[in-house]
Order: sequence, then structure tokens, then C-alpha cells
Amino acid sequence: MYNTIYPTLQKLQFNGSLYIETRNNESLSLTLGYKDLDNYISITEHTLFDIASLSKMYTAVMILQLIETKAINLEDKLTKWFNTITYKNVTIEQLLTHTSGIPEYIGNPSVTVIEEILHTKEPYFPAGCGSFYSNTNYVLLAKIIEDVSKLSYEDCLHKMIVAPLHLTHTTTKPSAEQIAVGRLFDYTNREYIAVTDDPILHKHEGFYGDGGIYSTAKEIAQFLKGFIQGKLVSPELVKSALTPSSLSNNYGYGFVIQDDSFGHSGGEIGYSAHCLYSLPNEKLIILLTNEEISPMYEQQLSFLTFPQNKEKPIAPKHPTIMGINTTDGIEGTYQLTDDYQTCFTVSRIVDHLIITFDDQPATHLFKIEPNLYWIRNTMSFINFHDMVFIDEGIEVPLNKHLITS
Repeated sequence: MYNTIYPTLQKLQFNGSLYIETRNNESLSLTLGYKDLDNYISITEHTLFDIASLSKMYTAVMILQLIETKAINLEDKLTKWFNTITYKNVTIEQLLTHTSGIPEYIGNPSVTVIEEILHTKEPYFPAGCGSFYSNTNYVLLAKIIEDVSKLSYEDCLHKMIVAPLHLTHTTTKPSAEQIAVGRLFDYTNREYIAVTDDPILHKHEGFYGDGGIYSTAKEIAQFLKGFIQGKLVSPELVKSALTPSSLSNNYGYGFVIQDDSFGHSGGEIGYSAHCLYSLPNEKLIILLTNEEISPMYEQQLSFLTFPQNKEKPIAPKHPTIMGINTTDGIEGTYQLTDDYQTCFTVSRIVDHLIITFDDQPATHLFKIEPNLYWIRNTMSFINFHDMVFIDEGIEVPLNKHLITS
């Protein structure tokens, strides 16, 4: 594996950590680049990365452990722990599967405690009547774990996962010298910058359960193996966790399910993480980086261990962006013709276009072709000439509603 994968990673200028393991216990652990670019400190196998939404797998497993001990039930209502009328019918299971209808907190910077969402925001849909990926669900689950166990989330993580699996580099409270320093990319000047220097992207501090765990590539692999082997919860609960919700064809209890594989991906400001466990051949791959990279680049990395199309062009780390001008005339409010009639607004700040969805953080909208615009850090594009929104290859027509000044 080394002779094929390492040169490819070098060619792609990958900066981060990779771990691969196969059924016959053949494994490969690679680290490339710097954990601290400013001081040229190299990444090692013990360098900790912010694993972002991969943390949801850990939160889900802790919830499943509480279910197995009958401390809680999947059918328990949110009102058992939170005072809410609007979301009184939401269950533990609906939080796990993102079918609660509870809005996203990340796009609401005024929210300082998660309970505010329950008191100030209307649901996207009635509980159990739709599917929408919302980080709020897993912050609430973390609060439930703490309330039931009478321990902090960090202590629960150690007691329920870290200790049983004999992990030593998985925590929500790493020391500064252990961490790979995250970097964002300045698309205008084509250089990496500190996460604090970006004018648009800002981390929503003080929340966990949906993210917040730091770990190494190898220890994430140990967690996935421990889970599938029944070392953390019973085989029956493993099977339930890896069964997609009837309202979502690819999400179970904290895990993304893809055909015969499961795992998760995640992105935090300055970090990207990806893990995939293939059940038929018991092969797993973990990728962690402390650089902002495009999802198109990340996607090709995740398929490193699978047959490659030699003719397929290599996706760059960062697409080249084009300048915008006043004749583009795309500022305004738009609505998709999807099930939720999703709305977004495009505005202009000096030489940048900004796109904002309801209850989502604002981000850059970059022009990459004369009629094609890319939403930063997503697999989503907009063709304003054809009035089409393209999300992971699926096209949805859109309509423009009003022009903003």
C-alpha cells in the first residue's frame, strides 16, 4: 500500500494524517506536513486533530450505552430533560436520526445556550415527519448524557469509550502542544491564514456533542472496530445504529451509511475529517487534515484505497476563483423548488459575494466559471444563467424573488 498511496499523497500535497487497515490486519499509518505551519513543526502519529462531526458517532454510542442499561429509551421525549412546548413530541431516536425538525444553532450567533433554540425557533417540520441534518440534535443529546450520567461529557467519553478501548489520545480537552493548528485558505491571495483572520468564518464556541472531540487517525480506527465488534454496545444495537432511518436513506444513529459501508465526515474551521468502514472486506480508512480543503479534493482522498481512473483529472486543493463585477447582477433572494422551499440570499461585500441560508452561517460564494458559482466548503454549486442549484450532482430549479441593494 505504501508504495502506491504515499506518492499519491505527496502529489496531492496532502497535509495531515492517514490510517488504513484491511481484513488481514495489514495497516498503513502515514503523516505528512506540519501541525504548526508557522513554526514548521511536523505532524506525528500522536498529533491530535479536531475531528468535527465525527464526534457524533461517539455521542450516539454513549446514548446507545445508556439505552442498553435501560437508563433511557429511544422513545423518551425531549420534555423529560428540557422545558419545551414546541418540541414536546421529539424523541431520543429522532434526535439521533436528524428527524426532529429542530433548527440549526450554528447560523444563530446570538444563541449562547442550546435551550434558546427550543424556545425561540419554530420547527422545520413536525417531529418524525421529515429529515434535516441539524447539529442542534447532538448538542441536546450531549446534555442528556450529562444529565443521566451525572458526569461531564468529557468524563463520560473517558468512562464509556476511551477506557474500555484503551485509548490514550481521544479527548475534548487536549493540551495546546498536542493539537494540529487549523488553517484557513485565503482564496483571493492564494495563501493559508490563521482561523482568526478570516472575515466570514467564525467558530461557534461553547457547544459539544455535535463536535468537539480531538483524536488521532489510528484511535478513530480503534473506535470504529470496537463499535462494530460489539465491544461498546450489543450486536443488536450495532445493527440498529447502522440501519438508516425510514425518512433518510443514509443516516442511522450517528453514522452515515453508504451501501455496505458506514462512517462519517466532518468539517470544522481549519479542519476536515473523514472515516469509512467497508463491511464486506473489513477495510477502513481515516483521513484528518488541519488545512481548509475543497470537498472535491477531500472526496478523491477518501477513495485512495479503491481502484482509480487514471484518466480522471486531479481535483485541486482549492478551486481557482474568478473576479466578480457589477454586471453579474446575481445579488438577491432565491427560493429552491425543493420539499422545504429553501431560501437563500446572495449579497456583496466589497469584492466578495456572500451567501446566507436560513439558520446557517454566512459563507463565500465564489465564481469559478462564467456562469457557475461554488459555495465555499460544500459540494454545492449554483448556475445563475440556467437558474439551477446543484448539490452533489443533483439539480434543483430555483427562482429569484427580490433584488437587494
